[in-house]
This record gives sequence, structure tokens and C-alpha cells, in this order.
Amino acid sequence: MKDSYSPQSAGGLHPQEQLLGTPVSRNHLCIGLPKEESNGEKRFPLTPEGVAILVANGYRVRIESQAGNVINYSDYHYAEAGAEIVNTGEVYRCDLVLKTTPLSVQEAGFIRPGALLFTLLQPQYQSPEVLKILLQKRIIAIAYDLISNESHHYPFADMLAEVEGRASVVVASELMSNRSGGKGILLGGISGVAPSEVVIIGAGLAGRAAAHSALAQGALVRLFDNDVYRLRLARQEIDYSLFTSNLHPHVLKNALHSADVVISTEVMPGGKLTEENVKEMKKGALLFDLCMDRGGCSETSLCSDRPCDRVYEKHGVLHYCLSSVGSTVARTAAMAMSNLFVSLFLEFGEQGGVQGRIESCEGFRRAVYLYGGRVVNHDLSVRCGFPYYDMSLFVSMF
Repeated sequence: MKDSYSPQSAGGLHPQEQLLGTPVSRNHLCIGLPKEESNGEKRFPLTPEGVAILVANGYRVRIESQAGNVINYSDYHYAEAGAEIVNTGEVYRCDLVLKTTPLSVQEAGFIRPGALLFTLLQPQYQSPEVLKILLQKRIIAIAYDLISNESHHYPFADMLAEVEGRASVVVASELMSNRSGGKGILLGGISGVAPSEVVIIGAGLAGRAAAHSALAQGALVRLFDNDVYRLRLARQEIDYSLFTSNLHPHVLKNALHSADVVISTEVMPGGKLTEENVKEMKKGALLFDLCMDRGGCSETSLCSDRPCDRVYEKHGVLHYCLSSVGSTVARTAAMAMSNLFVSLFLEFGEQGGVQGRIESCEGFRRAVYLYGGRVVNHDLSVRCGFPYYDMSLFVSMF
């Protein structure tokens, strides 16, 4: 077709006006958007604008009533965009169920056999009981945070990391105020008053985003990582005056001792921050743990077996432990996720659907964690006690 639209890979984004104005081949896939029932999880995968684009391109979208309330969009907004407002049972009978967190036992009971399931992997929150149900129903499950593109980037994981890094500084600034029970200090200080000291562990995308935001507020930032190339990239992207250092125990100990805020985006290669490290921090300092989905960055970080949402004090240090700090800016996260999902789903129409994408795209295939009634993700199989099957065995059958 002369006017057919060839969408960009999932690594790129298109203006929504451009997507709406350019038709593609029609799809008949029905997408279900259930509520997020996990405590503290408010990120929602599609906005009404994203729904409108998908509906205009032949998809059917069903959303559970009031599911969009977490990002301040009502049923009316989604209905106006072309979505069908349905109950819990109906939303799980769709061809593809799109959700942020892994399913509960009840939700797994609702989903129809042979359906497609898109979630974050989050192996620490996956239930063996739920996996057994999904395997019996031969669900094809894809962890969208593991999807990579041709440039070997992870669009969804990178986007979520950037949101979390930037949001962590916003939340940290609020927690340090008197209103939130903090020390009552500004991160950036003022004329004649020294700025706060912020230590960031991990110079990945989340760490660099946090450093950028903290510096923009005027804080004194120290960034630690053992990868000198990532530290060099941080200085190039942010500011050559940024203090960077390897995770040298003595240098890190001194930085922790004087820090007002510690933001850990990664678990250190040598292990977690020890309880002694925390005891030596300033009274009233803040430890912001972005590693709760990996067991926490510190021996003093507490996490349950479900997504965490905890703020507490230990050894005089305020601990903020949240599985997804992106949930504090849920609408921004939802808009970013929606852009990526729209680009991804529009590609399905040109690649023979999800199955065609699995067959033709290695970066997408590696994100599959359940296929053909088997667990095909090694980490998940080890954690939940299921036999592991290499996805390449299925590829040879395509």
C-alpha cells in the first residue's frame, strides 16, 4: 500500500499524531488491561492515547473497570479512546493480557488457555503455584523488561531505570523536608549554606539519571561504580566536574559517613552495604534503596515476598525501600510505557503476530519465559524449582 506505515523498532518512539494519522494492516488481537492489585504498584502499561492508536489500527482493547484510576484516567477516558470497559473475568479472557506485575493465583485462574501474557519478569515475586497453573494452560509469557532491540539495548528496562533514577531524587528531596519527618534541608542548599551531599551507588542508566537530577538541584554528588567506562560516560553526559570513584572501601566509607542521602541503584559487586556501614552514617540521613527487586542493597533493607513499599528508621537512618519508585510518578511512567507498547504492537501486524516476532527476532525471543508448557527462563526455573528448557529447542521446530 502506498500509505502503509512501517513502524520503527521498539527502541524508538513515534509522535502519537504520526501514528494516528498513518494506517497499517488491520489486526484482530484483543488486548486485556487488568487492574494492578499488588501493593504499591501503580504503573499502568497503556494510556488512553495509546489505546486510541491501537484501536485505530485494528486492535480491540478491553480494560477492567477503574483500572486506569492509578494514573488518574477514568473509565470515561478509556471508553472515549475506543476501549471496552469490562469486569475482571472478561479482561482475562482476551488474546493478550498486559500487566506490570506477575499474576496472583486468582488472576492465573481467570486467564484463558493459550493466551499471551506480558509482564515484568520479577522472579522473586513469581509464585510456583501460579507458574504451575500457567504452564498447564500453556500460556506464552513474555517479560517485556527483557526485550532487546537490534542495537542490543533494552527499551523497556532502560526507560523504567531512567524514570526510577529521576524519581528517586524527587522523592528523596521530599523525604528530607520537615513535612515528611526529615532533617528539614534542601538538597541544593542556598547562598551561604552548603548543599546536601548525595552518594549514588551504580553508574548505570538509573544512577546517571539520579546524578543528573541531584546535580540539577544543586546537590554535591558522588557517583560510585567499578566500571570505569560507565563512570567516564556519566561525566560526558552530565558534567566533567562530577565526582566519580571506583567502589574503593575506604573512599566509599568516608563518603557514606558524610552523606545526607545515599541512593543505591545497584547491589555492589562485593556484596551489600553492611549494618556497620549504616550505623556510621549521619543521624537523620536517608538510605534510598532501588534494589528491592534484587534483595536490597543493604543488610538493613527489609523486603517481603511481595512488592515492597516500606519507609522506616534503623540506626537513626531513614530507609526508603520500594520495589518501584516509578509508582510515585505513575503517570509519567505509564506514558513512557505506552509509547513503547504502541510501537511494539504495531510491529506485530507486519511480522506475523507475536509468534512471528518470536521466530524472527532473537532479542524478543530471549524475553519469553513460558512457552509450550515449559519454563524457558533459567533464573525463573532455578528460583521456582521447575525444569529449564532452552528456547533454542523450540526455535529448531519453527
